[in-house]
Amino acid sequence: MKPAHFFPPFKLPACLLALLAPLSLLAQSQAGSPNQLNQSQSQPSVPTFRVTSTLVYLDVTVLDKKGNPVVSGLTQNDFHITQDKQPQRVFSFEAPQAHVMGPGAGDDNPDGEAPVSILVLDQLNSRFEDFAYIRYEAKKFLMQQPEELSSPAELLVIRDQSLEMLQGYTRSRADLVSALDHLPAALPFEEMNGMFVWDRFAQSIDALRQIALQSRGVPGRKNVIWVGHGGPGIFLDTPDLSPQDNQMLREYAHQTTNLLVDSRISLYVIYPGLHVNRGGFSMSSMDAAVDLSDDDPFGGNINFGLFANATGGKLYFNRNDLDHLIGRSEQLGSEFYTLTYQPTQVPSNGKFQRIRVTLNHPGYRVVTKAGYFAPDPRMQASPRQQAVDNLVEAISSTVPFKALNVSLKSVVQHPDTRTLDIVIQMQDKNLSWLATPDGKNQARVMAAVVSTGKDGKALASRIQSYGIVTPLQDPVLRNALISPLPISVRFPRKAQTLRIVVENEDGGRMGTIDVAHQTILDAPAEPTPLPQLQPRRPAYVPKPKPVTVPGS
Repeated sequence: MKPAHFFPPFKLPACLLALLAPLSLLAQSQAGSPNQLNQSQSQPSVPTFRVTSTLVYLDVTVLDKKGNPVVSGLTQNDFHITQDKQPQRVFSFEAPQAHVMGPGAGDDNPDGEAPVSILVLDQLNSRFEDFAYIRYEAKKFLMQQPEELSSPAELLVIRDQSLEMLQGYTRSRADLVSALDHLPAALPFEEMNGMFVWDRFAQSIDALRQIALQSRGVPGRKNVIWVGHGGPGIFLDTPDLSPQDNQMLREYAHQTTNLLVDSRISLYVIYPGLHVNRGGFSMSSMDAAVDLSDDDPFGGNINFGLFANATGGKLYFNRNDLDHLIGRSEQLGSEFYTLTYQPTQVPSNGKFQRIRVTLNHPGYRVVTKAGYFAPDPRMQASPRQQAVDNLVEAISSTVPFKALNVSLKSVVQHPDTRTLDIVIQMQDKNLSWLATPDGKNQARVMAAVVSTGKDGKALASRIQSYGIVTPLQDPVLRNALISPLPISVRFPRKAQTLRIVVENEDGGRMGTIDVAHQTILDAPAEPTPLPQLQPRRPAYVPKPKPVTVPGS
């Protein structure tokens, strides 16, 4: 995120630094800065696998010899659990029949009795024509579903500059189809240019983290069905990376794995088969097919295949029947047994704790999460991790944040697509500026906007990164600059209010705006403008306005 470093305090090779300067999906912030501490009553803790005070949940899918889920005939006594080769006592047991929602139960899943599905469409790592096919197959799958889904689902899209929730949890097929139909076309300039490998890698992993954080308060199992390549794989232990860089990357992968496991997320990744063996994707496929050893599964590289394996999901490689694979993923993630146990001991060494579940029936195969990483008192929360936590906390909070001077400039509603075009503006005096190679100055901010219902639950959201570039060199003139930031978000039929959060990526300062329903109703209504396809990353350069400088 910082123009100088992408994974602070990494010192990446000079050949990579140019790739890391553009935006990343989620911000970095300084740990424990005074501004940050003043804004929140408590700092978010380091996400670790909570095993000391709570039970470990294992969502277990059992398959027969033909690969069909086994949903009956098994009892608690048929399952055996080991952690780090040590037998564990099964504390509780739920059969698949316990994970079913009845008709007419609404969108809520208060007790987590049924799993929820999170469908992610990967525009960031897909060619333009590939994403058109992904979108077509996703709609084909939705149209095959009943008007009321068997359990809640939400729809997200990851793009070059944003992670957007098009539709929050709902059982309405019509709402999901409507959200998909109104997704505007866009050119994936990062994938097209082929120069943003590290950028896309970080955005993809950060999106997983963002989804896990947003889902942590949702009970029950969450099945993330990611349609697309899920980011390029990153080889570690290469001459381009120092030992410190390798260690930082591994620790971030470990933290993300624990957060996914802790949130009861299983990741299913579907690689479209339109283009075979593209840039390391066969590596991801092989990693997802092997049985993890007791060692660090990210010891050699980092890619989505390993995350799918570690969370008890699956990676599908080079297939064109995407609608069938989405349905297959949903089936595998819906027909499962839930076991719990409390570990007899967990060492504080940061090493991978391998979980194995075996059955008394030799003809059956068990699919579940592979394990987690033990806590390590020497490992500190990374700035990236804290920034993600802070942003999610601010979005879901009702506390006003005032460290950044942010105000609402305009709102325009588009009833034909149920979207809002919003322009916020901010005084730049609290931003951190860095010089650019062309003699200008750049500051980076993240803006998050969420549409909420009467109960305060998120119905749609968008997180977007901005690079503010100005030719002004005088700090007094720069501090007086007012920058307008445009952002769009869906406003579904049940939405009532908006919450907007802006974060200074470098300093960790935040500003928030809460927009009332009446303000939105009073906003002018216009038809949705046609999307503008941009072949390259846009640069935002605010025009300096006349200002009165003290003493002039």
